[in-house]
Amino acid sequence: MKIIRLFKNHILALVTAIALIVISCNADLALPTYMSEIVDVGIQQGGIESPVPNTIQADALSDLELFMSQDDQDTVEAAYGQANDEGVRAYVGSEADRAEDGAVTNAMSLPETVVLSLEQGVDASTLADGMTGALDMDTVRAAVAAGMVPQQKLVDAASAMSDSMGSMGGSIVKQRAITYVQQQYTAQGISLEDVQHAYLSQMSLKMFGLCLVSLVATVLTGAVASHTACTIARDLRRQTFDAVMHFSPAEVGKFSQASLITRCTNDIQQIQMATTLFIRMVLMAPIMGVVAVLRVLATHTGLEWTIGVAVIAVCAVVGVLMGLTMPKFKAMQKFVDRVNLVAREMLDGIMPIRAFGRQDHELERFDGASRDLMSTQLFTNRAMSFMMPLMMLVMNCVTVLIVWFGAHGVNDGVMQVGDMMAFMSYTMQIVMAFMILTMVSVMLPRAEVAAERVDDVLRTKTSIAEPADPQLPTADAPRGELVFDDVSFAYPDASADVIEHVSFTVGAGQTLGIIGSTGSGKSTLVQLVPRLYDVTGGRVTLDGVDVRNMSLSELRRRIGYVPQQGLLFSGTVESNLKFAGDSVTDADMERAAGIAQASDFIAKREGGYASDISQGGSNVSGGQRQRLAIARALAKRPEVVVFDDSFSALDYKTDAKLREQLAEHEKDSAVVVVAQRIATIMHATQIVVLDEGKVVGQGTHEDLLRSCPAYLEIAQSQLSAAELGLTQDEIDQVMKGGER
Repeated sequence: MKIIRLFKNHILALVTAIALIVISCNADLALPTYMSEIVDVGIQQGGIESPVPNTIQADALSDLELFMSQDDQDTVEAAYGQANDEGVRAYVGSEADRAEDGAVTNAMSLPETVVLSLEQGVDASTLADGMTGALDMDTVRAAVAAGMVPQQKLVDAASAMSDSMGSMGGSIVKQRAITYVQQQYTAQGISLEDVQHAYLSQMSLKMFGLCLVSLVATVLTGAVASHTACTIARDLRRQTFDAVMHFSPAEVGKFSQASLITRCTNDIQQIQMATTLFIRMVLMAPIMGVVAVLRVLATHTGLEWTIGVAVIAVCAVVGVLMGLTMPKFKAMQKFVDRVNLVAREMLDGIMPIRAFGRQDHELERFDGASRDLMSTQLFTNRAMSFMMPLMMLVMNCVTVLIVWFGAHGVNDGVMQVGDMMAFMSYTMQIVMAFMILTMVSVMLPRAEVAAERVDDVLRTKTSIAEPADPQLPTADAPRGELVFDDVSFAYPDASADVIEHVSFTVGAGQTLGIIGSTGSGKSTLVQLVPRLYDVTGGRVTLDGVDVRNMSLSELRRRIGYVPQQGLLFSGTVESNLKFAGDSVTDADMERAAGIAQASDFIAKREGGYASDISQGGSNVSGGQRQRLAIARALAKRPEVVVFDDSFSALDYKTDAKLREQLAEHEKDSAVVVVAQRIATIMHATQIVVLDEGKVVGQGTHEDLLRSCPAYLEIAQSQLSAAELGLTQDEIDQVMKGGER
């Protein structure tokens, strides 16, 4: 999965998260054990944990030893210290010996049960044949003292009593032994209520401590998960945006702007959410399940088969739901792209939409895209809405099974109520672990699709590559010399060239004009200069170096490019004019604004160069926006300035002044002007006329008027006969020459 690969630089965070999850799971899963102890020991046994009392009267211990073997007597004697002045002996042995299967516990449990029974009265025939009537402890002591009953007979009688209890003997012996300890504490003046409260207080503190540990570990896990996910999203966003910034128009067209925006925003947001869930839930679920299974197996309740039933049921539910929804999740992101694309088109084209009264049509088109997305989301949401009820049904059914069969175990004396409750909690934790995985599995497929979409962008190599061995112009190379040498160009996957065999040279202080009909390839031609596209035939050189062999940063540092649509960025006038970087000084900025005829309107704005510019330059007019775009290109003092039909938004007067300023102040730069108006380029040093990507005329304005019918036809549509300076006969002769 591509999601997992994102963690390759965050191994330490994963290890830390896993360690914290293990701590949290162990703390959480220790709570049912303590709950079981509270029920079994704190409530049912009054807080007395072991049949081995903390203190016991010396006489009572002597009575117990009557029913012990010699080895057990030695064990018990070693576990208790000397009697104090009140005749009470305190336990000094180890805690292991008084544990459930400890040596002292095993030695004292049965004798305590026998003594308790004797204190309540038993049939004398259980001790010796021929004896009748009821026996109590006093009678037994007297019989042993008189030699009527040997001690071994008492030991054998106790064992026989235990055997007669059958399978429930262990449970009964423990309960009776605890009752004996309670009586012993009462005889010593110890309050049983205080014992119970002390035990419950101790267990409460332990459980509170575990809850605190779990809380801290969970909070830290969340912090690690959030930080890691945000870092991954930030890095992905940076890498994706960096890749997009290096794309040529061909790669941007391949994905579409709307799709690239979705991939940089919505898709990465999906990945961020998925990585957070992966750390907090996907890692936690198996750890929680494994720890719960280990604890379940340690309880030996005989109900382990219920877990298998629960897991099989959960897997069946998940399998059906995922089979229904997975194809829909894969289609969902495409519908998101479609909605974004339609919305972007509507916002970009809001003016023509209103002008043509097509609001209703566009709303219907948007509704169609939105409905496709809505129907897919509704299907997946409705399908997944069955998950929680079905999971709860599974959990409740498993709970009923545990209670039903557990109740029989409690009734048979092979299980305690607390053990059943603990087993139930562990089983629910295991089912919850599977449930968490299934809930996350709903989001992971969509995130996986998003990761693939982002990866497509990252793996796409731009057609405009940095040269392996960048070259720089030599010291004696002419500065600002731009040469097109038999240049041809075809778009990717196109069957024919859109530019064919174009050649020209323009040097510093010279102006090259490019004109032609709409679709003749003018903009495509000048986009080859800054390598927005690469030539497919011939070569373009700047200062004697093929532009493909010059580093992109160096090439674009030497070129000032003004596109057809002057786009400004949110900020200030100054930040836009100094967009080329810190190399642009205030003097350069003001000089460029003056050449571009922007100084006057900048001065009239409140704040001048510090005045705000809205996104896209929406708070300035089209002409002002275009002049600022021109000034931005001139401010970095480029060697070559390319104007891609950048004067179209300017009035004739401003156009003329700007060209005059360019000729006066840009003598060290070559100027390339794409224009629709003859007046803009008629004073150019050289003019290239394009028609369907081919050069059909090349020369000065006067030369082309007399030799190029295509140029003359454009000129006639824009200039008067007087401005043309040609007679009708001369015009007819040129046009006839073109027909031939």
